[in-house]
Amino acid sequence: MKKRGSVLLAIGAFLLANLKWIASILKFSKFGSTLLSMIISLGAYAMFYGWKFAVALVYLIFVHEMGHLVAAKRKGIATSPAIFIPFAGALISMKDHPRDAGTEAYLAYGGPLAGLISFLPALPLYWYTQDPFWALVIYLGALLNLFNLMPISPLDGGRIVSVLSTKIWLVGLIGLGAMLFFSPGPLMVFIFVIGLITWWSRLREGYQHQVLHYEKEKLRDFLQEIVQWPSLESSWDKRMHLQEEAARYAELPPNKGFLIPFLQDDKRFARDRERLDKVYVNRLVDLFRQWEREPVHFIDSDPNRPAPSSVLLEGEQVARQRLEEVEEQMHRLTTYYVAPASTKWKVLIAYLALAGVLSVFFVYSQQMLHR
Repeated sequence: MKKRGSVLLAIGAFLLANLKWIASILKFSKFGSTLLSMIISLGAYAMFYGWKFAVALVYLIFVHEMGHLVAAKRKGIATSPAIFIPFAGALISMKDHPRDAGTEAYLAYGGPLAGLISFLPALPLYWYTQDPFWALVIYLGALLNLFNLMPISPLDGGRIVSVLSTKIWLVGLIGLGAMLFFSPGPLMVFIFVIGLITWWSRLREGYQHQVLHYEKEKLRDFLQEIVQWPSLESSWDKRMHLQEEAARYAELPPNKGFLIPFLQDDKRFARDRERLDKVYVNRLVDLFRQWEREPVHFIDSDPNRPAPSSVLLEGEQVARQRLEEVEEQMHRLTTYYVAPASTKWKVLIAYLALAGVLSVFFVYSQQMLHR
């Protein structure tokens, strides 16, 4: 005991003496955040379940997340390093959006597939040693990855089946709701809430597209309006017209009251049109005031060659940037979940095959643990 205590004290003294250097390595290392969060999770799991269980669980989660990272790298999508969250697993964030649901499904599939591979070495180890610990590793690996294959966004399964139909998300939500009824837990409640929000957002994409289309028309009108200002003989009439429009919208009563989605979308769309009209007329008024106050500059000091207005150029640039964003969002809403039939069949077969294999190992590991 004294020898072990001396060794621990020596290790502790070394870590304290070199803490600054260790922290610097973790801070500037590409995987420093992954390593640090992994150590924290390992300690948290060990406090409640012991070191062997903690190491097995962190290892399984780590390999699962590496599967996502490898898949993302193969598709050329930049991601953040994996971050471990005690008692909630781990996550990575994508720095770039996948171009379509098929690409997202590929990224999502990489995690459970790597998760399956992660616990396969435990099979011969169990057969050779008959140690229940290896059966537990297989059980945990199968359970974690089967849970991740539930067809609920943001779980991997939800992102995979989105290629087939996002309507499947509702089936997954009903299944998870039943699980919550019999065995509630904070993590499952969180996943259920996020899944419900994602499903509802997908359900309302048609209405969102309608609003974006109207904003696109407002932006085009905005650009056509400001391009005419330099040729105005007098700015008085235009200023009065814009101010009257802004005053008319300012006098409108505020929209209050809840509108039922789908049933009252016409009234909701009227509100959104009024909101966008008000926003863009106020932008025109502000831009016009700035343009009027802007000093006139001339090219080569020639009074017949006025230089382009920097105020209008900046206003045009901002409007065109927003127009590109709106068009990109509209394109994404209409094409993101579109996939050829061949892709859908491949995804369906791959999804069912992986779920089937994991289910077999899940049942088999239960039998090994009950021997």
